[in-house]
Amino acid sequence: MNMNLESDNDVQAREAGRGNVVMGRLMWMFFGPMLLCFITYGIVTSGSGWLTTRDIAFGVVIALMAGGRWWEHRSGAAMTATGDPATEAHLTRYVQILLPLAAVVWVVANVLGNHVLA
Repeated sequence: MNMNLESDNDVQAREAGRGNVVMGRLMWMFFGPMLLCFITYGIVTSGSGWLTTRDIAFGVVIALMAGGRWWEHRSGAAMTATGDPATEAHLTRYVQILLPLAAVVWVVANVLGNHVLA
């Protein structure tokens, strides 16, 4: 009897995990930045205050982007945007750049929308 064969449950679990990793990667690389562009545009053009639904959505997308990067890293199959293996340093640097940059973009969008263009 060969003990090296994987069970169907193991194969299904690994493939389901791979799908989750792909979704995490798509979130931090594609969907997140795209959504942030639309939300930021909405914040600038609406000028309806500092803590609106758009502002909350902005924060949620930032959290999903960081979470997607973390999820991919946690899988053990994390890659950089260029396809090289990602390390914990890549994850840390991503979060250390993402959070302050997002805060600056959010403040600038609100200043433009609520004070400059109002």
